[in-house]
Amino acid sequence: MEIKLPTSAKLYIDKPYVKLYWDFKKKILTSAWTGFCTHDEILAIGQRIIDAVLIEGARKVLYDARGLEVLDASSQRYISGKFTIDMMESGVKVAAVVLPDDLFAQFTVNDIQKKLAMHGGAFVNYFEDLDKAISWLKVK
Repeated sequence: MEIKLPTSAKLYIDKPYVKLYWDFKKKILTSAWTGFCTHDEILAIGQRIIDAVLIEGARKVLYDARGLEVLDASSQRYISGKFTIDMMESGVKVAAVVLPDDLFAQFTVNDIQKKLAMHGGAFVNYFEDLDKAISWLKVK
């Protein structure tokens, strides 16, 4: 899946498995995922996302997981635990997740979603359509 960056975007990460960019016009920090990542890569990307949130003063985050593949259990725990806490403490108010196309990756996201709900992760909303996720973030 080809990720097309908006013309108003500042690129933070450009890897085969993820692109991270800040859209100046929409004021949304987006990570667009394709393929598989190791746990170490997830940790590094998570820190870079938090850095970008702080640098840009981002309050809205979009996780485009349509091309994501299955995450290991350690990565799931990190995302639903420390990463989410760090994001909230960094100032993020709302996040939208576009669900993966891959059935097994959907199970992964569902597991993360359940863990987030247990930790009060109500600031996250889930979508099957990218445009709907962006529209929701725009009005938040």
